[in-house]
Amino acid sequence: MNPQLPQQMSPSPSNAVAVRDLEVRLPSGDRPYTEPLPIIRGLDLTVPAGQVTALVGVNGAGKTTTLRTVTGALAVDAGTVEVLGTALGPARVRPPLGVASMPDISAYPQRWTPQHVARLRRRVVPGFDRARFEELLTAFGVPHQRELRHLSRGQSTQLGLAAALAQDPQLLILDEPFAHLDPLARTELTEVLRDFMAHEERALLLATHDLDGMDRFVDQLVVIAHGRDILSGEVESLREEFLLCELDLPDVDRTDLDQGPGQQFIGATSTGAGTRALISADDAVGLPTSASLSRPDVSEIVTHVLRAARADAPSPRRTHR
Repeated sequence: MNPQLPQQMSPSPSNAVAVRDLEVRLPSGDRPYTEPLPIIRGLDLTVPAGQVTALVGVNGAGKTTTLRTVTGALAVDAGTVEVLGTALGPARVRPPLGVASMPDISAYPQRWTPQHVARLRRRVVPGFDRARFEELLTAFGVPHQRELRHLSRGQSTQLGLAAALAQDPQLLILDEPFAHLDPLARTELTEVLRDFMAHEERALLLATHDLDGMDRFVDQLVVIAHGRDILSGEVESLREEFLLCELDLPDVDRTDLDQGPGQQFIGATSTGAGTRALISADDAVGLPTSASLSRPDVSEIVTHVLRAARADAPSPRRTHR
């Protein structure tokens, strides 16, 4: 049985996060004294209260930078960021009360145990509930007295999530929460997050590569590439907007393949027996009768859109509401 989370919440705005034309520049890792490089380039992001929003993209697309900016860990170079009704300015700031993110457990002394982590967070994190933290550790199967250096990577992830949930946040921000989890731990984590989202005032923003089975968990999808959002909208709307098309190669004009969103074929790839591509439902009229059409899942939409973005220059932003 999953531990029950408290249901007392303070009022929150309709959008937990509202980002407009965000630009973030960071120093180059190997050339720190050169001009900062643009990492985020005009990104828009909305996280509605009561919904789960997934931020997806290839490594280096800007997902972690976006999350760190929303939590106030990175400065805003241009654009606006509003979190739970509070505007974040160009200086690094603490996020407003009610925001929690999964801490990097590796930053703590590795001879510490989860109990040391609990004592520290109780002193420095407003509203940290040690009893709930320990309840969640037990539910996840994380040993309370084991040194951090002896925890598995999956247990470290679960420890970080327990620390974040023990703050009883209105907005929970998670970076790759399913990484390093075995199938059972992944299922249990999803169930805990469903319990967290049972209250309509809460919001969850997560960056993830793992979209298998997320169709019924994620409400909003934001795909980013080259530091900007290239596709966003409600998952169900996107699944109705696009079709997965499979057809024989001779039926396809090769010049129409590998085009970006808004063109006929999106992220086309050879399957050996033919070609598979994402296509707008509006563009399905006129396809060869041999074409096989089906509704894509979230993972298929993301894969084809990112393949198109990799093949071409950054595509014009396309948003579905």
